Amino acid sequence: MAERLLFVEDSTLVLKVMRRLVAEAGDFEADFVESYAQAEQKLTENPQKYFAAVVDLNLPDAPKGEVVDLTLSAKIPTMVLTATFDEKRKEALLKKGIVDYVVKENRYSYGYAMKLINRLQRNHQIKIMVVDDSRVARKQAALLLNKYQFQVVEADGAKSAIKALIAQPDIKLVITDYHMPEVDGFELVKLIRGKYDKQDLTIIGLSGEGDASLSAKFIKNGANDFLRKPFNQEEFYCRIMHNIESLEAIATIRDSANRDYLTGLYNRQYFYQICDSKITQCQQQQTNYALAIIEIDNFKTFNNVYSEYGDAVLIKFAEQLQKKFSGYITARLNSSQLVVFLWGISLDECDKKMNEFREQIKKTFIEIENVKKYLTVSIGLCLSEENGLRQLLEICGGLIARAQNAGNDLVLYD
Repeated sequence: MAERLLFVEDSTLVLKVMRRLVAEAGDFEADFVESYAQAEQKLTENPQKYFAAVVDLNLPDAPKGEVVDLTLSAKIPTMVLTATFDEKRKEALLKKGIVDYVVKENRYSYGYAMKLINRLQRNHQIKIMVVDDSRVARKQAALLLNKYQFQVVEADGAKSAIKALIAQPDIKLVITDYHMPEVDGFELVKLIRGKYDKQDLTIIGLSGEGDASLSAKFIKNGANDFLRKPFNQEEFYCRIMHNIESLEAIATIRDSANRDYLTGLYNRQYFYQICDSKITQCQQQQTNYALAIIEIDNFKTFNNVYSEYGDAVLIKFAEQLQKKFSGYITARLNSSQLVVFLWGISLDECDKKMNEFREQIKKTFIEIENVKKYLTVSIGLCLSEENGLRQLLEICGGLIARAQNAGNDLVLYD
């Protein structure tokens, strides 16, 4: 279900712009109100339904920013969108707990507000660890990170930080203080970099000491960035966002390299790599696993006659495959074959899923010159607890050949 936003703004023009941006984003639903009273009514009806709020400070029935207190009291991440810049007021509002203070200078301001909302949504999935022997310092950093919807893990020193990384390998960013007993921040960075590359885990060093060379020492030891304490709240967020977005950009590039350019499914090479790893894991855990090769029947003949539509067929079939088997590993094996690797599932369940997919494909068509062209698939399925990937591919390939000899549009299993 799409996240819901609350916009409180008395300017018709601004509301029109924000309606358009929300519609373009496509990931959100929104309520748009023009006064404090209307906002209060919405929150009274259902205070838990809003993911975030964007509010104006100067409303006809709340000219002193009272709406900020209203949304914050409902524990809704709140962004101020205002026509005037006031440094003192901004600092006061940031201390109150707003996410950001954005001035309505031009159209880019509204785009920034929408970008920040998208960022808050993605932050829900990101874990950040704060390492500091001072409980007060940890809680201060955690409070700031929670405001931006990050998941926060706290560690009071290097030993607990390493234990946390082992227990929670999905931690993406570590913020570590320099001055800690037993193992300082430099040594912790070295320990972490012994296992995690900069492309996989970001580290930001912190220190309140006056040595100007600390930042260089942190970065030379493997940190990505450095921030001196006491830090400005906005600078803190900017550094966090910059490093998280750099990490995401690297992940996107890596993921693109592992994808088939046409269908967006994993390519053959990467499929082999992750399936070999998954099979080893399944064998260690004594979990059964299955492979299914899905062959588009008579695709070569179709592609020779309707070459300009061949790509459309593959794209449409791949979309349906990803949707049907979203919890498993899907890939494009070659020009006419797609493949799925499944685990923790019985042969009967596999067979049922594959036949459901086969029937689904039979209803799928490509329209060519106002004529609907339908295609079918044949599926070879093999369940195992010991076979390697190459053996599974060979078995499924033989089953595909038998299905095609029997007239296509079949699921055969071993």
